Amino acid sequence: MTEFDLARSDEMLGLPTAGPKAVRGGTIRTTSYLVSTLAVAVASIFLLRHLGVTDFGRYVTVMSLVAIVAALSDAGLTMVGQREYVHLPTAAERRTLVADVLGIRLLITPVGLLAAILFALSAGYTDAMTLGTLLAGLGLVLANGAKTFTLPLTASLRLGSAAAVDLAQALTGVVAMVVLIATGAGLLPFFAVHIVAGLASLALALIVVGPALRVGPRTAWREWRPLLVAAAPLGLAIVVNMLYLRALVVLTSLLASGFETGLFATSYRVLEITVGVSAVMVGAAFPILAHAGSRDERRLAYVLQRLLEVSMLVAGALVLVLAIGAQPLIDIIGGDAYHDAGPVLRIQAFALLGAFAGGVWTAGLVGIKRQSALILTNAIALVAALVLGGAFIPWLGAKGAAVAAVVGEAVLALAVLIMLVRARPALRPSFGFAFRLAAAAALGAACVFIPGVPLLARAVLAAAVYSVVAFALGAVPAEVLDALRHRTQE
Repeated sequence: MTEFDLARSDEMLGLPTAGPKAVRGGTIRTTSYLVSTLAVAVASIFLLRHLGVTDFGRYVTVMSLVAIVAALSDAGLTMVGQREYVHLPTAAERRTLVADVLGIRLLITPVGLLAAILFALSAGYTDAMTLGTLLAGLGLVLANGAKTFTLPLTASLRLGSAAAVDLAQALTGVVAMVVLIATGAGLLPFFAVHIVAGLASLALALIVVGPALRVGPRTAWREWRPLLVAAAPLGLAIVVNMLYLRALVVLTSLLASGFETGLFATSYRVLEITVGVSAVMVGAAFPILAHAGSRDERRLAYVLQRLLEVSMLVAGALVLVLAIGAQPLIDIIGGDAYHDAGPVLRIQAFALLGAFAGGVWTAGLVGIKRQSALILTNAIALVAALVLGGAFIPWLGAKGAAVAAVVGEAVLALAVLIMLVRARPALRPSFGFAFRLAAAAALGAACVFIPGVPLLARAVLAAAVYSVVAFALGAVPAEVLDALRHRTQE
């Protein structure tokens, strides 16, 4: 990335070409995410069978612990960093911002990792799990470095390059995992896979970002303070959101049997992967939202509306596939032992509707610098999930937890929307498109009644019918089609 590229990115985000560029880049990054997710999912199937139930449970436990550290180490810096990056006027200030974000992450991540290791020791984890926490945590440090260097790539809508970094990390990890499975490795080496994957992503990030932004970490508390103050509410909201999502797993373990807990955890892991699609899509458009947030409210409203329409279009297709194909998907992933997780996933699939809508409105709140409201909204969702979980789990087990998850996501999305509209009434969305999507979904869902066709094939056919009908009814924004059809001259 040259000095010229750094200087012109703010100007570029204000041009009409920014939208089509974000659509194309977002498509590339979403495709990359799906490819890497599919590769990881396939590798996980073999890993599950290679390690066995006990060791696979230990692996997931450690990686969940490291995921909490990852959320803490992000501390809201990804979105807030992008927002600040697009507003800084000079290349030197942007280099300094990257150095500051890198410095903060390299301070927070080891502290979080130390806390995770101490927790593992106090919880009586096995030696492999405790040492595995260290190894996977070191991989997180490397991955966070790569994540920092992709900040200017995403802020400048160089989303293809950012996608390449993400894909390199995922595919390197998959290859390393396959090698370990083929050689009959035990549990511990699989945690070291994350170090190899982190190194690959960091090396590629340093290459694609260019010499202008190959900066070292900066330690400057006085300069860090405004960034941390801005990011802290979002970081706290992310942590509360993570607790809200995992609270139902913990609650199920307390109020139902271990078997029911396993069923809900399996469904939850599938949903966790698909929700990532929303994060990738919203992330592609966020630099435009951040740019318009303080300069052009009309444009901000327009982008949020189109992003909502596209997000709900994609969410509808995913819900159809998961709700109809839940049983065969679970059977493929886990085998007969996890068969009863199919009905749980069929219910929890509908949580994607709230999650995708909430993701768009969350980005809107951050774009207008009202991220502190997210603490309250996520706290409301946490309370709703706990109350509903407490009521439904003893009665319905894993299915009750799934119902609580669906309602919790809807409550969260509604709370975020209320906060967004209260802050900026002009950002109130129009829901006229929802009727067209509902009609398309109804016709797609009718495919479940086709006799003699495997259930998974009916799920894919339902998504195809849904997409065709949505297009015919005009539910696909014209801007998206134009951006994908023609490469805008920039």
